[in-house]
Amino acid sequence: MSPQHSLVSNSNSQATCHLRHFNHTSFARSRTLLGRKYNARKSNDGAPHFSVLHVSGRSRRRPLCYAKATQQTAEQEQQVAGDMETSALRSPWSSRSVFYDWREGYQCHYTRLDRESEGSGKVTGAPVVLLPGFGVASFQYEALMQELASLGGEQRVYAIDWFGQGKSWPTRDPAPSENATTEAGFEWGFGQKASPGYENLRYSCDNWTAQLEHFLETQLHDGENGDNGPPKKAVLVGNSLGGLIAANLAATRPELVEGLVFLNATPFWGANRPNSPVWQGDLPVPPAFKWIAAQWWNSIRTTETITTMLDFVYANKDYDKSIIPKIQEPTRAPGSAAAFCSILFSPPTAMKFDAMLIRIRHAKVPVMLCYGREDPWVVPAWGQKAKRDIGDMCVYYEVSPSGHCPHHETPRPVAYAVQEFCSALTALQQEGVELSDSMPTGDTHFGDIVLTHRPKGSPRNVFEVFAYGVYCVEKYVFKKREWENVAP
Repeated sequence: MSPQHSLVSNSNSQATCHLRHFNHTSFARSRTLLGRKYNARKSNDGAPHFSVLHVSGRSRRRPLCYAKATQQTAEQEQQVAGDMETSALRSPWSSRSVFYDWREGYQCHYTRLDRESEGSGKVTGAPVVLLPGFGVASFQYEALMQELASLGGEQRVYAIDWFGQGKSWPTRDPAPSENATTEAGFEWGFGQKASPGYENLRYSCDNWTAQLEHFLETQLHDGENGDNGPPKKAVLVGNSLGGLIAANLAATRPELVEGLVFLNATPFWGANRPNSPVWQGDLPVPPAFKWIAAQWWNSIRTTETITTMLDFVYANKDYDKSIIPKIQEPTRAPGSAAAFCSILFSPPTAMKFDAMLIRIRHAKVPVMLCYGREDPWVVPAWGQKAKRDIGDMCVYYEVSPSGHCPHHETPRPVAYAVQEFCSALTALQQEGVELSDSMPTGDTHFGDIVLTHRPKGSPRNVFEVFAYGVYCVEKYVFKKREWENVAP
């Protein structure tokens, strides 16, 4: 059954279209392909100048400088605000919230950044699909989508909600109980038997990969043919868990992927072992695990706990605190506690992350790694390891200071890197320009934030040297990387 598109909110049945104009706060520029002129104006928040540098007969972009914001007079600030408002009003991009049916009873949500009208310009280039991590949803990409819109890209941008997070939920109780509770989050999923259509419901990485596969096949369409055209290959941008799912999809269905961007992608997920006697996460939730959920779920969804976790993984403690109630809102969905239990006890992906990267390398899928250097969870050593596994079709950058969610904490340099990567993919296809030859090199400054190109991903400190030593021992001594010779 073909998916039904809907712009209907989960909370009511009235047709609504969530339309929002982004207030662009960076700069306006006309982007073209490699080798053409770049027309950029410097804004008071450090927007770049661009030049064209000719290297070996090829034109190559290189940013000249990013200036820090300077103190402005009241009159100058008013003029700048007026320029920004005019730029926002002239922007042809708008954000729309869309619901569709993945399967019968599986309603999924995504946000789409799209042209407002046919006269706003042709939408070209591979669509960009933003994949969130655990516990968040498309709302965490709002700042990045705003920056991508301000950069004047030529592609649609999508941000999805994983099923069981954000606004993607079952349309009815997947496992009704005769003694259902009224406590917010615990109403659904704790019965004795799964409802028809939900017999195999499990909130796992492999299930989310299936969701992403269906999304790419049914929701992405050619800009020239409207929503009835064939789907286009996409650039997948995944943070944390989203990076793992993007790698899983690219390793199994590389024909759907134009390129990959890993933002501190987690290399592992799920502690349960497949086929173990322990519950595997399929609904309904057994009674004993409901008690676990009640103790743990109620503690981690509080404002204090969420704030503590974000303070730990963000390098800048001055991040936008408005994200906290957005994280809390889905935890009150009727099936949120059951989804949390299922996530905890679902097995990991069928394929290991290392094997995914090797398959990606064999499939020659271009990859950009863009890691927050101060991430205490997925430290840069993981990015260096991924760079070594993927090889020449991979470029590696670090953003500093930035933590586990660089797209939310430092959206401007990440948007710049993503847009440059998309342009490089176009040059790779149309002009045969090597990926590494068309990406920025050295350091690019965004005020106090620095985007650093790491061409080899070499270790820099004792911990990274140790991690590299373990990698070499596993590969060359114990031969634990036998999957490297396995083609997809």
